Amino acid sequence: MLEIGIETFRGVVFPCHCDVMGHMSVQHQMPLLDNAVYHLLGEFGPPVMVENGRRLGWADVKCEIRYVQELVAGDLLILRSGILAVGSSSIRHRTVLSRRSDAAVCTIMEGVTVRFDLDRRRSTALSDEARAIAARLRAPEVPGEQYEKAVPPA
Repeated sequence: MLEIGIETFRGVVFPCHCDVMGHMSVQHQMPLLDNAVYHLLGEFGPPVMVENGRRLGWADVKCEIRYVQELVAGDLLILRSGILAVGSSSIRHRTVLSRRSDAAVCTIMEGVTVRFDLDRRRSTALSDEARAIAARLRAPEVPGEQYEKAVPPA
């Protein structure tokens, strides 16, 4: 895997994370992916901040996950995240979960998160500063062969 994006999480698969089929259960991957996105958003500042008298946070509005390779107890995990695109009030991001031992891409999550006015409970425009930060947080690339295997045929 190419070293693009920022490292947003490291972990290990414990036996209690595995299901009856012997691989890491989806229910235990989602919290890792969520934590990674929090670290990515942390590049923009605290998760809740006051800007021009408004309390701002983030809200996830879309998430797509592709499970590419199995993970088993003892696997060491590295997650890298970055920005794919910037909209008027949103960012589209990717997190890649890979196995440390062989750098295999195991899970790919792409999502859309909006800047959220916590008092008005609606999206709000990204600041110029947020856009500048997003510009330097390029998403991790996924090698073509592995990415194609992750996309089911139509």
